[in-house]
Amino acid sequence: MSRAAATKLSPSIADLVRSFEAYFAEHRVCDGLAGSILEVTENGVLWGVAWLECSACSVHWERRLAV
Repeated sequence: MSRAAATKLSPSIADLVRSFEAYFAEHRVCDGLAGSILEVTENGVLWGVAWLECSACSVHWERRLAV
């Protein structure tokens, strides 16, 4: 994501995306890499959720931020 695009996001989501990108960069060559960034509502609260999982090296990363 470009820096210009990140500035259009809420600060929480932009931070979530940067964290996701950092982990993705470390594992981009791994087979079995999967991940997603999404917004969910839980008990009336909006959350940004990002997760990455790499079956090749057994890494699981997840981060949630209130939006």
